[in-house]
Amino acid sequence: MLGISLITISYSYLQIFTNKPIFDFKGQIYNYQQKVGNLLAASLLAFLLVMIFIQVRKIIRADKDERKALVQMSIGMDITYTVPVVSNLLLREGVITFNTFQQLYVGFMILGYFTLTILFINNTVDKTSFMTKIIGITVATCLVFAQAFSTVVNLKNESLFDEISIKEAQTFLNTGKSEGSSIAYAVSLGDSSNKPKILIKSTGIEPNLILAQKEILENRKAGNFLKRTPTTNIPKISSADYVPSPNDLFYSYYLRDEIGERTLLIAFPYLHYRKFLDETNSWLVFLTLSLVFVILVLFPFFFNRSLVRPLNTLIQGVGEVNLGNLTIRIPVLVQDEIGYLSESFNKMVGSILEGRTKLEEYADTLEEKVDARTKEVTEKMEEIHSLKVQQDGDYFLTSLLSKPLMTNWNRSSLVTTNFYIEQKKKFVFKNKESEIGGDICISGNLLFGSEKERWSVFLNGDAMGKSMQGAGGAIVLGTAMNNIMARSASQGKVLNISPEDWVREAYRELDDIFRTFDGVMMASAVLGLINERTGKMYYFNAEHPWAVLLRDGKASFLEKELTLRKLGSPSEMSFRILEFDLKPGDILYIGSDGRDDINLTEDGTNWIMNSDENMFLKTVEDSKGDLDRLVDRIHSLGALSDDLSLIRIGFHEKLSPNITESKTSIPESVLRKYTEAKALLQQREIGTAVVLLEEALHSVPSFKAAARLLGQVYYDRKEYDPSSRWFEKYLELDSDSPNVWFLLSVCYKHLKEYAKSSQAAEKVRSSQPHRLANLINLADNYRLLGRFEEARSILEAAESIDGENPGVRKLDELLKSKGY
Repeated sequence: MLGISLITISYSYLQIFTNKPIFDFKGQIYNYQQKVGNLLAASLLAFLLVMIFIQVRKIIRADKDERKALVQMSIGMDITYTVPVVSNLLLREGVITFNTFQQLYVGFMILGYFTLTILFINNTVDKTSFMTKIIGITVATCLVFAQAFSTVVNLKNESLFDEISIKEAQTFLNTGKSEGSSIAYAVSLGDSSNKPKILIKSTGIEPNLILAQKEILENRKAGNFLKRTPTTNIPKISSADYVPSPNDLFYSYYLRDEIGERTLLIAFPYLHYRKFLDETNSWLVFLTLSLVFVILVLFPFFFNRSLVRPLNTLIQGVGEVNLGNLTIRIPVLVQDEIGYLSESFNKMVGSILEGRTKLEEYADTLEEKVDARTKEVTEKMEEIHSLKVQQDGDYFLTSLLSKPLMTNWNRSSLVTTNFYIEQKKKFVFKNKESEIGGDICISGNLLFGSEKERWSVFLNGDAMGKSMQGAGGAIVLGTAMNNIMARSASQGKVLNISPEDWVREAYRELDDIFRTFDGVMMASAVLGLINERTGKMYYFNAEHPWAVLLRDGKASFLEKELTLRKLGSPSEMSFRILEFDLKPGDILYIGSDGRDDINLTEDGTNWIMNSDENMFLKTVEDSKGDLDRLVDRIHSLGALSDDLSLIRIGFHEKLSPNITESKTSIPESVLRKYTEAKALLQQREIGTAVVLLEEALHSVPSFKAAARLLGQVYYDRKEYDPSSRWFEKYLELDSDSPNVWFLLSVCYKHLKEYAKSSQAAEKVRSSQPHRLANLINLADNYRLLGRFEEARSILEAAESIDGENPGVRKLDELLKSKGY
């Protein structure tokens, strides 16, 4: 490529020195011969295309930081060269005039080089000075404006030249005298004559009448009067290859003499035109050069005190600081941005010096300060531990107060109710694990009317707030609801109001109680009554998750819209009782928003909350009406992020909700014992209930619902040996129950069978990897087995779910004490 460039350049200079240039009158410039010009124009276009190709390749291969500057420089170069090169080729092909080419060439060259200058100054990584950038940008800007100014001035001067020349021509037409004018010659041609006549001519000029006649006829026909027209006066004795010189060039004006019925050609010397323009252009050149001189020479002097010296002083100060001299102070010479920067530099250096001095002082007294700080931290940690114990005690007391309020008092065998409550906040107090939260479930029975129709009552609520605040709201709601139930059902009381009125009065009482807190404490809730004979249900939903009906294996929401605001919340909605008719075999699920607030990520760390409310419907259908299976399914979806409470309500079911065996496989007498045992458990007659369950299992050993219930009874009484046996029996019949595996793992742990406990906990983890209680239990089992690395790995998974959990923190301390 370099060789081709050298050959092209050599050829260009060879043509310059061996050929006589041609003066293009229209363009007012010396030029190559047509053949040579076309070849060089094509060469320039080829070089332009190669340059653009190299630019694109360089940009593609450049780093991201360098690419932006390359794109900007490439655009600047393309602006500079593309239009001039292409317009030069178009000129050679005769597509555009030389005047158009000149305007495009000069305009884009100046604009392009100005752009390149600005881009280079702003993007160069070479070592430059601030003054260099100021001077460079200033010079480039001034040259652009100088070019624009000179263009405007030349256009004005050309108009002035035309005005003066036309006046001189008209004076000659009117008077026939040319004294004091610049007229070179004048030729006239009558309208009826074919012979032009010379009216006047200057010394040494011989007009070519043949050319004059031709031009007069052409311009008269075209109507080009009083317009400056280039005219070449070729001598009559010239040869065919004669090249006109500037002395043969004129600007002509055509005038019409209506009285004399003739047309005049009045010519002015081209050199006179040039002299007229050059008088102004000479001054423009002088002023432009003077301006550049002032910028290049005097600007540094002008800015020396206000810019250069302060910057150099600041740079010297930075150098001194780099050498470690922090006592340096920079004099503030001017009160501008640089002065502000100098003051800020002095303050910064002073701050660094002060900091280093203090650091040296700290280093001298470090050991004493460390001892004092260690003592202070120890005291604070002891204080925090004391407060934590006190807080856990408050939590424990609160949990003791709230648990009796969450009771399944329903005794109906036709409308069965089962609860599941799991509060988010877990804690340990004096080696006793417990939990508190804002969720609550209550059920019971009421008698209405003269016929003493029995109705089952249910309440599922979620008090606003976390931990203690939520637990406080749950206690308020539970106390109020239990008080309402005590007044309505004590000593077999029969209510003389309608069920609808009872629901309405219960809502008003609960809402009034929560309104006394002025919005500080609110609760969402679903409260309802179900006629155990007809299935008629009256209820209200105070901004609680919608109730779900499972009918014929298909789950659906009972509500379609919000009908009531939370208890204690100002509401624009009027109270409305909702009605629904249950059919035999229907199952209702009432639950808090914990059923939907699930972290769906597989690792349990990056929170992606479930936003699909229909997911709970799918889970209900998959559980086939089994509450334990439903809870297992919810845990398997991800980590819970809120309290979870569920009430399962079954209406006229053929079997108990937890019985999945077919009716034909279990005798009616055994089913009756199972149902009686459940009723006795609700009445706290545990001993009799255990006897009935054991008799049922003796009759039908494969009765897994009875085995599950009996294992739970022993578990609640902390009799872990028989509890584990019955859970094992249940899992022999149905091994797909993470809840039972978890309870069995806890039993094994209390029996110090840590290997079995770990295996059972791993069963739970395989289906519910985010169940926090199981992760803590599994990690502790591995710790007790001496498998510390596995314990740490499991604990890290638990920490990603809830790092502040007391069980997690306690395990962390125990593992750290072992070096893990």
